[in-house]
Amino acid sequence: MSIIRHLMWAAFKRAASDPKVQKKAVTTAVKVDEKLTKTADKVVEFAVEKDPMREAGRAFGKLFSGSSDKG
Repeated sequence: MSIIRHLMWAAFKRAASDPKVQKKAVTTAVKVDEKLTKTADKVVEFAVEKDPMREAGRAFGKLFSGSSDKG
């Protein structure tokens, strides 16, 4: 197992020292960062729109006030 690990480590070191691989890694990291930022912004927007405590409060308010939409 040690020989396989040593060969893999050598291959990774060789690949990491290649400028093409380094450039691709930076490009990929930037793209991933942009996507994560956009996703986080969407999550925050959704959380602001749908406040679970506010929705629960409205439901209880309707229940206790006696008003309903039965017609």
